[in-house]
Parts: sequence; C-alpha cells; structure tokens
Amino acid sequence: MSERTSGISTPVPGSGDGQAVEWGPVPDQVAITSGVAGRDSDPVAEPVSVEIPALGVRSRLDRLKLDAARVLIPPADPAVAGWFSGGVRPGEPGPAVIAGHLDSRTGPGVFARLGQARPGQVVVIGLAGGGTARFRVDAVRTYPKNAFPTAEVYGPAPDPQLRLITCGGAFNQARGHYTDNVIVFASELSQSG
Repeated sequence: MSERTSGISTPVPGSGDGQAVEWGPVPDQVAITSGVAGRDSDPVAEPVSVEIPALGVRSRLDRLKLDAARVLIPPADPAVAGWFSGGVRPGEPGPAVIAGHLDSRTGPGVFARLGQARPGQVVVIGLAGGGTARFRVDAVRTYPKNAFPTAEVYGPAPDPQLRLITCGGAFNQARGHYTDNVIVFASELSQSG
C-alpha cells in the first residue's frame, strides 16, 4: 500500500464484479469477543503491535476503520501498520487483517519487505496487557488488485488466522497506486497472556 493511495482497494465480498474498488469483511464473519471454545472465557485482548523478526519488521498497530465508501483507511504514518478493528482480533477464530504501507514519497514503509516473507517464518502480535499471539507464515502470494481473492482473505475460518496485506507490483502513475497486492497468509502457533 502506498501513501499515494487513499486506501486498500479490494472488492467488496459478495459483489461478484471482480472490480477492485472497495473493501469490507465477508458477510457472517464476526469477531468473537467473549470466549472461544477450548480457551479461557476471557476475550482475546486487542492487538497493539506486530513483529516479523526474520524481516526486521516491528511496529505498533493503529486501529483501522472503513470510510464512508467502505474502503479501508490506511495508517496515517507509512512506518506504522494497522489492524482492521471492525474485524477479528488476532487469536480469535477467523482471519484477522493487518495492513501496512509498502512505501511513501519519502522512503520505505513498514511492510517494504513483506514480499520477502517465507513459509515457516514467525509473526508475533503483541496484545494489550502483555500477551502475544504467534503465527506461522503458510504462504505469501501476489495478486493483481483486479483479481483480489476476497473470500480466501476474509472468508470464515474455524481457527485463528492472520492476513498481512500491502501493495506490490509496478506503480501505475496514471491510476496513482500499485497494480498488485502482496498477501501473507498465516496460522496461529500459540497464544500467551
């Protein structure tokens, strides 16, 4: 994602038109905030940081929302990642979504190296109160923005999943954004605190 864009531009789930113009959660994918089967009855704490040691990524997490057009508002600071606070919290069943800039007009963004992630690498999400949720990278894929895999990224999942999203591909000067999205798919390893 680039500071040159106004938001992450992915199809609205269920729109069926394949146009990369808006973003939103998949219908019926609801964050579980008060107890998860097989875990303590306490809800998963809100995420406050992301770290990918193998890539040298470490950032606090801003809370991201949708604008009136249902487009995810990116983090204001290109050096800071953000969590979509209207979705699943990392560590809850379903796909939690964290987005960050690839770059800005002044240099690399927080997720400048995200495309270099490899299966097996660890992503650590810091939780409010001091706990963590640890995820293992399963796959790193690049998709044209006009063929964004909405259901695969935002669709229901029975276990905790994580999606890290940034821009990739060539920068299209005429459109003012990158042509692709880089998406890291990860599964939870453990949770503490």
